[in-house]
Amino acid sequence: MDYQRALKDLKAIEQQGIHLGLENTRIILDHLPIDISRTPFIQVAGTNGKGSTAHFLASIFQAAGYTVGLFTSPHLQDVRERISINQRWIPGDDFATSYWTIKEISLDLLKKGLIAHMPTYFEQLFLTAIHYFSFSREVPGIIILEVGLGGRLDATSTIRPVVSVITNIARDHTVMLGTRIRDIAAEKAGIIKTGVPVVCGCKVGSIAHHVIKKTARQNHAPFFNVIDAKNHLQIRNNNNTNGDSYQCTYTTESETYTFYVHLNGPHQATNAAAAIKTLQILQNKNTISISRQSICEGIANTVIPARIEIIAATPQIILDGGHNVDSIAALTHFLREKKKRNLTLIFGVLADKNYRKMIMLLLPHIKNIILTEPHSKRALPATKMLKFLKRNHNPKPIPLNNHKIFIKNNLEEAYAAAQQFNRDILVTGSFYLVGAVRKMIIRRIRWPIY
Repeated sequence: MDYQRALKDLKAIEQQGIHLGLENTRIILDHLPIDISRTPFIQVAGTNGKGSTAHFLASIFQAAGYTVGLFTSPHLQDVRERISINQRWIPGDDFATSYWTIKEISLDLLKKGLIAHMPTYFEQLFLTAIHYFSFSREVPGIIILEVGLGGRLDATSTIRPVVSVITNIARDHTVMLGTRIRDIAAEKAGIIKTGVPVVCGCKVGSIAHHVIKKTARQNHAPFFNVIDAKNHLQIRNNNNTNGDSYQCTYTTESETYTFYVHLNGPHQATNAAAAIKTLQILQNKNTISISRQSICEGIANTVIPARIEIIAATPQIILDGGHNVDSIAALTHFLREKKKRNLTLIFGVLADKNYRKMIMLLLPHIKNIILTEPHSKRALPATKMLKFLKRNHNPKPIPLNNHKIFIKNNLEEAYAAAQQFNRDILVTGSFYLVGAVRKMIIRRIRWPIY
């Protein structure tokens, strides 16, 4: 059961694209030699913040002594990042064993005409995770699933969770999910199951909030807001020169929690509050028992790469996986707080992103721009971005104030060029891009992370 052979096979599957739907995955799950009916799952969806919220939840459960399975996406440097138990990635041999087990069962079902096609890239990884969690030497007492795309037709929705979480709604993946917020919210709300409690981080009164609450009501699912008239979050920024520490107080109807968040950006405090609200619901159902101390400890211990991650190199490097307008807005909020200006930007996006608005948000903090392309067949050509940045190609030009602009399709060359300016470097626009640059930097230097 060779791990490298599994990676090669997975790469071939990735080239075949996406086929959204649940029936195939349901059938394969039904034929696996496992029983997941007694395992509590938490499913986390949302445009932004779902990964961070999933990590906060996993860290809190671990602090409370639970064995925690975590399935997330995408990965930054190694596909095994997506599947972990107590923050330890799935070992390569175990990945191969579970991967080929799923492959063999799926091939048999396909030959018998019981499934329409072999699992897609995401489905294969999801099923590999479920198999591994069931046969690991450390069987998880709780499993947290981050939705990959949308929700209604995402493979993770084949599982019935004990609670569903929707962090927020913004425009992203519009080709698949639609361009209107109400349509995107409806897709995300598709994770809601009859009678399963729902935690919603959307702003009360917003279109997204209305759609999700209505869907919950139709499914007789108890509905809980993260922040509203009865649930308040106060955030105090303990500034330091490199990164942030936030002292937070989250007050609900029944309890008050005071905790510290050591991730950069105040939006992470809201993600932590979503995790607390989720745990509070489970405790009220007597599903779990977690002390306030474990909650605060778990939040304080949460570390997530490439979420406004600061590397203390010379020059300093900021890595952020922001890949849509709202996530870039959260990044620039942090840059304003820290008075970060005249940065050198390494920027690349996938073709379906609103790169023009993303760049416009970043420009006030940027002196030099290096356009590049993520390692993906869906990458937007850097030359297309350049046309929008050049006045003579753009009827409504982006305002440039002596910005220097370069194209470097090779990431090694892009990073080398950025270093020459001797200014702090910001890498953003895509998890694919940030992951590749992060991997490259790891090979070169050791650094403290704030």
